[in-house]
Amino acid sequence: MIIAHRNETPRRGFTNPHIGPLCVPTSGILSKSRPTLTESVRGGTLLLPLDCADLDGHGSRGGAIAQIEEVGCLQRYPGRAPIFHHGDPATSVYIVRQGKLKLSLISYGGRCVVFRFAVPGDLLGLSAILNHTDHQFLTQTLEPSILVNVPRGQFLQLLQASPEVSSFATQALARDHDAMLRGIRRLGMLASVRERLAQLLLTCLEYSHTNCAPLSIRMNWRYAELAEMVNSSRETVTRLMSQFERDNLIIRRGSLVIIRNHSRLQIVAGI
Repeated sequence: MIIAHRNETPRRGFTNPHIGPLCVPTSGILSKSRPTLTESVRGGTLLLPLDCADLDGHGSRGGAIAQIEEVGCLQRYPGRAPIFHHGDPATSVYIVRQGKLKLSLISYGGRCVVFRFAVPGDLLGLSAILNHTDHQFLTQTLEPSILVNVPRGQFLQLLQASPEVSSFATQALARDHDAMLRGIRRLGMLASVRERLAQLLLTCLEYSHTNCAPLSIRMNWRYAELAEMVNSSRETVTRLMSQFERDNLIIRRGSLVIIRNHSRLQIVAGI
């Protein structure tokens, strides 16, 4: 078995407490002929290549991910585990295969502000690899997640050799740019915390796949983390969430948040 340390290419006999017991190369295990998404191996879960339907119908995107995974290594992370930190050397790119992650900017004073989420199919660490810089933000899981770690050199070789991978990387950069603009608007241009929180809920709705109720969000984070995402305090966010519920904008059922009035929430968000 190959065990990989965070931010390093896979090495034999190297253990990472954040990853857990299972980290195996995908080459030779992932098979396009298998219709199922997962299979059990030694008590863990190995993911098979994403079907085109799982990637919004983009066949070229599914093909690119399959090519990248052939040279990658599957890594399992528990919830709230860091993938890489601000300032870490960019030695790999990561494809999210399962779970949800948050990407945060860290100020010189240590304040953490979340500017976007990552979901299955997203490519992490690409800009640092292409710019030959260290990572510029913190990436952390919000729930148990599985990622594919692809060493920098092997990814760059694929990028030059495969038009599908090149197109996939371009699309990933475009999505990163769009997410960054949304983050700037939410954190820097909206006047009140109330507006920022409403827009964050609407943004979360775009990435949510709860299968529990229409227009619902599974909140896998604490209110203190929610406050970081809108650059406010936990007390303010707690009060505003209660106010949204009294105003019949949302309904809270444990960790599930249901958007009760989508159009009114958009008005509150200034959209």
